[in-house]
Amino acid sequence: MYGLYQSKVWQRLQIEIYKKPHGFITLFGKEYFYLIKQKKIWFLTFREFQIMGIEFPDNWEEVRQELKKVKRYFSKSRTNIFFQFGIINEITSFDNARAREENVVWKVKQMRLHIRATIQQETPLKLSFKENMPQSTIMVKLDKTDEELLKEMNSGCAERVKKAIRKGAQVRLWTPEDYETFFKKWQTTADGKGFHTVSKKQFDTLLKVIIENKCGNMFISELNGESIAGNICLFHDDTIVYLYGFTDRKYTNLWGHHYLKYGMFEWARDHGFEYCDLMGGAPTGFPEHPLAWVSKFKESLWGMKREFYGNYDLVLNPLLYYSFKLLTKIKKRLKR
Repeated sequence: MYGLYQSKVWQRLQIEIYKKPHGFITLFGKEYFYLIKQKKIWFLTFREFQIMGIEFPDNWEEVRQELKKVKRYFSKSRTNIFFQFGIINEITSFDNARAREENVVWKVKQMRLHIRATIQQETPLKLSFKENMPQSTIMVKLDKTDEELLKEMNSGCAERVKKAIRKGAQVRLWTPEDYETFFKKWQTTADGKGFHTVSKKQFDTLLKVIIENKCGNMFISELNGESIAGNICLFHDDTIVYLYGFTDRKYTNLWGHHYLKYGMFEWARDHGFEYCDLMGGAPTGFPEHPLAWVSKFKESLWGMKREFYGNYDLVLNPLLYYSFKLLTKIKKRLKR
């Protein structure tokens, strides 16, 4: 997943589909792609900058010197607020079967807290108040038989997959007839969980780009000819990466999304992929995190959980930064 953020595929998504303002910057001897998020208030345009998928060297002095250069350049405009770094240095990785063992959870949480303290002590970076890059992901190795894939899931997940099979559910690649249904059901899923999808026009372009360039595909789980779950995946090197998906709430008792993942694993393995990246979840040991419910489902599929440094902000304008931070907190409370 985290190599994907600086890949040509990801850049095409941001530039051609989402039409995001962007730029390129050289840091630590490597060129990085970054996004520009703009907010217009009256006659002023405020900007946030964001690099996802950056790797920091071990030398903190080198990090400090590079950050000074970034701040010097991007602070020239008083309406530039901050520069966010999604840092992919790995904290640890472990078999996801152990993700709920108390001693493992405690140790991983302490490691993350130590890294947070070190970064804020050694650099001018602040822990981000908006998370744009998930702090963990789950990787499933695909070089297994169907029976082994099921055996490595937790017992509850495996039983749900078997139930979907007994009921006659099937997983297949999309056809043009699935297009409208996928988008509508995806919007319904998003509305129910409080997040936004891309626009219809962006969805059109997304499918066109990934299908024509063979850099992704859409999978459908169906029962008696009706779509009960679906997802869109990207292809990156030897990995298939989960991107977007929906579940039809009318069929939750059939566990269509569990079976959809299983079918996707089978397809990816049979087409030469070595890994499936389930694309992000909550950091281990933080049950209050907004992605905790997402992690619970993905962890049931097992695989390896990888923990990364996460998101940190380089403040460019302190007054604007802390004002926007306060407004963000207020908005979150009002949504509750």
